[in-house]
Amino acid sequence: MEGSLYFGQFSIAPSRRSLVRDGKSVSLGSRAIDILLFLATDPGTVKSNSEIVRHVWPQTFVDEANLRVHMSALRKALGDNQSDPQFIVNLPGRGYTFIAPVEVRSEPGPSEVKPSETPSPVLNEPSSGIFGRDEVIESVSRQLARTRLVTVVGPGGIGKSTVARAVVSKCGSQTEVVWIDLSEVGKDDLVPTIVAGALGVASRSDNVIRAIASFLHERDILLVLDSCEHLVAGVAELVEKLLAQASGFKILATSREPLRADGERVHRLLPLGLSERDVTAEIALRSPAVRLFVEKADACLGGYKLTDDDAVHVIDICTRLDGIALAIELAAGRLETMGVAALSRSLSDGFRILTRGRRTAMARHQTLRATLDWSYLILSPAEQAALRQLSVLPGWFSAELGEVLIGGDEAGDLLASLVAKSLVVAAISTNDTLYRLLDTTRLYAGEKLRETGNRPKTIKCLAGHLVGVLEAAERELYTTTANGWSRDFATYVPPLRAALDWTLAAGGDQRLGVRLTIAALPLFFQQSMLDECLAAVSMAIKFLENDPGTDETSRMKLYSALGWPQLRSTDAPEYGFEAWSTTLRIAEKLGDVDHQLRAIWALWVDAINKGQPRAGAKMAERFVLLAAKSPDPTDSIIARRLRGANRHWIGQHEQANRDLTGMIADYSEISPERHAIRFQFDQNVAARTINARCLWVLGFEDEAFNEVETAVRYAKDIGHTLSLSNVLAEAACPLALLSGRYDLAANYIRDLRKHTKALSLDVWHTYADCFEAELKLHSGQYDECLAQLRPAMRVLRNQGFLLFQTIFLAVDAQATAGSRRPEEAQQVIGSAIAQCLSSGERWCLPELYRIHGNLHLQSSSRNAGSAAERCFGQAMRVATEDGAVAWQRRLSSEIQRDRVPLSLVARSH
Repeated sequence: MEGSLYFGQFSIAPSRRSLVRDGKSVSLGSRAIDILLFLATDPGTVKSNSEIVRHVWPQTFVDEANLRVHMSALRKALGDNQSDPQFIVNLPGRGYTFIAPVEVRSEPGPSEVKPSETPSPVLNEPSSGIFGRDEVIESVSRQLARTRLVTVVGPGGIGKSTVARAVVSKCGSQTEVVWIDLSEVGKDDLVPTIVAGALGVASRSDNVIRAIASFLHERDILLVLDSCEHLVAGVAELVEKLLAQASGFKILATSREPLRADGERVHRLLPLGLSERDVTAEIALRSPAVRLFVEKADACLGGYKLTDDDAVHVIDICTRLDGIALAIELAAGRLETMGVAALSRSLSDGFRILTRGRRTAMARHQTLRATLDWSYLILSPAEQAALRQLSVLPGWFSAELGEVLIGGDEAGDLLASLVAKSLVVAAISTNDTLYRLLDTTRLYAGEKLRETGNRPKTIKCLAGHLVGVLEAAERELYTTTANGWSRDFATYVPPLRAALDWTLAAGGDQRLGVRLTIAALPLFFQQSMLDECLAAVSMAIKFLENDPGTDETSRMKLYSALGWPQLRSTDAPEYGFEAWSTTLRIAEKLGDVDHQLRAIWALWVDAINKGQPRAGAKMAERFVLLAAKSPDPTDSIIARRLRGANRHWIGQHEQANRDLTGMIADYSEISPERHAIRFQFDQNVAARTINARCLWVLGFEDEAFNEVETAVRYAKDIGHTLSLSNVLAEAACPLALLSGRYDLAANYIRDLRKHTKALSLDVWHTYADCFEAELKLHSGQYDECLAQLRPAMRVLRNQGFLLFQTIFLAVDAQATAGSRRPEEAQQVIGSAIAQCLSSGERWCLPELYRIHGNLHLQSSSRNAGSAAERCFGQAMRVATEDGAVAWQRRLSSEIQRDRVPLSLVARSH
């Protein structure tokens, strides 16, 4: 036929055997060109399969599967599909017919051929920009320049073919590129025939590899083998023989696992880079994953710009989809029917939502489920079972845990095989290799596990293994920091959550859940997982209370966790005292010294938190006596910390400093990593916290802040948020405020807010409100101070946390006086002093008397002077008796300003 054939957006020139779309060359194999010309030159006529095969492969035996492969490539190039064909229709049992109108036009002469119509071996460029792959494309291109076989490997939908197309586009004009899509080839032994057909090599089947090698020898050809994962054995055999028998040509393959062929260089394609959370749209757009989503959203909606409000949702979408390009593209396509926020919320059902891909995409890339179906169905039955078992593991997990769940002698090999096939991600470090399933893969495999009915059995296996690991490590977890762990126990946290969710729920193995909860207590503590711990403990106790008396040891351990002071929400019921009292009664009945010590310690903390140091002194002495009977010598050293801390609160600062200094020294000699986390805080940090307060009151301000910094730095180093929050709340913030170091105080308060907000440590977070209110007092914002301070104090008072109530009342009194309400201020400071006299609290009593004296001097009462003199006298007397040099200095400052009669100093000595 003379002239070019025009149909739709396409044209094809028979003489040049080139397919053009809108002026741009479309890469198509020679056999597919033959098929297109055969059908298009006789539109409307049905051509049987045998007719097409005889025409395209004359004198060569070809299986009809070969025809289907080339027909698929042809339809893909035309953008056609079977459900709504525009060009070629398949008539089952009869053959194919070309249905589009065809117009024949004269071909231009040689001088009229446009460059864009020159046949090109390169496939269509991607329809949009390629994000975050520049370095990958350059790396693969460099590898191809140095070697003859490169395989781009990665999970389905990650963009392997896109990268391959970009690499091909960088090839020089002298390089001929032949792209062969193997996705629809069903058998390994068909691979040589398909490759020969794409190259236009006619040969008997028994000589096909030799014929291909002869054709390729010394030719500058890049052979692209796309989607090899289901044919790796056949493809590997073919490429090894071709590379051995012919020189010059090169092979670029894409696959979900390496070919493992001789001479292969593998480039594993990682997910698109993600963005940090809580950033602006401008910063989010630096992420390739976010840029891809925005471009696809813009194409879907006909105009879309990322806003700061949308950024948080888009980042969440891309993160939950693990930066997988196909999944992100499918997600953006759903914006036709829902907003970005709703799309983010809906991704818990990702397979339902992530549908409706491009019509021209391969069938397995039109929905996320189809993509994963493709990966799953090409696995062996053993590999499928292994993937299903691993689906119960969220986050990273160790090889040991993965192999336990897979089970059997081949577990290690199966795990390695899933990594090779890009269904499990491996992160290799100097210490150990960790693994994880991408969330989309895990959800899919989880569905498959549910279909088998084996999920309860698998979760039970997981829970049982975790119980064994954590029970064996109990001592280590209680006494060793994370830096000294024999293994990375933090990696057990995600599977622990999954196991607890099932075991403690109705229908789960709740008795196993109780055991797992108890085994996990030290890990919860070490990782500061407070809310999750208390939720699990409450559910476990509820289960045991329904069957009283059957497991008192477990009930004791659970109540000890339920009573942890300062860990419960400020609007939660008062668990502490009752829970620890119950723990103590059970421990005494069982003769359990360890839990008796824990309970007595907690009841001491409860007394201190309630501002009752006299009652606390009795508990501290009780702890000292019982610690002497403990087989752990550390307990007697910790007893000195309790006694030293209690002495500080009742004003015995020198004795407290001696106790605490000696305790710190003795504690460090036992073992640098023996930290009794079972007593809530790292004991080194806890001792330094109170010792810093003692040093400050004794007048050693610089030494006090050195102690604070040492404690803060150490708490950060060991990663224990509870201990860090404790030193910030009880030493760093109040001492910076008392010293007038307001910038430093503001920094410490910010730190306290950050760490307590992240873990819902409501009590300490409320302390931060109070400290911040005091900053407003010192800047003269009296009303603002009271507006923030009083609600916070009310929250603390309602929950029984009165530890700093007296010093906060002193702030209240000064702000009230600043707001010109002197009588109310007198009442406030008077109530603070009365509380100290009643409870035995004395550490700040001189300061309360000093403030009371100043308030008298500000009043207009006739006896204001004598009342002030009595208060200042009381302040100097208590400060002198207690050796509280810091409070004495404050009084001396008043003297220098002629506010305190000099006679007071003489009488006080």
